[in-house]
Amino acid sequence: MTENKFYKPIGGLVRAELFHPSQIGAIEYAIWGTGIEVGLVDDASSYVEQFSADNRQVSVLHTLTLCSDRNQAQEWFDEEFLRRAAADGVVALVELATGEQIKVGWCRRMGFEQALRLEKLEFDSGEGLNDSPRVKLVLSCRDVTSALK
Repeated sequence: MTENKFYKPIGGLVRAELFHPSQIGAIEYAIWGTGIEVGLVDDASSYVEQFSADNRQVSVLHTLTLCSDRNQAQEWFDEEFLRRAAADGVVALVELATGEQIKVGWCRRMGFEQALRLEKLEFDSGEGLNDSPRVKLVLSCRDVTSALK
């Protein structure tokens, strides 16, 4: 089999780890290996920023979509995790396929005030014999700063 030497990943997420703000206290304590990390399936997870202006005030909508195999995503179904993600929110360390690492759900101006909140948790059994059951976790928040800075 020949190797494709010209392949270069240009999008997607490599990994993401979630933290409850009350457990870390400060963004400096959001360290890889200390939060909730679930293995992600290939070519399904994403991070999107949408800038908009209302009365000349610019804000940024952050949407983090994480997709995992059903058997690896049991931590997302934990009742306490879901309650806290909906009420208090979470902060995410995200590694993009480009190699960049970003923090989502926190900004210098607002701190943890606008953490990522649970938008939905979705289970999909798949439609065909080759489709594996997947879980999709969608988190979003709105603040005033890009996470890519």
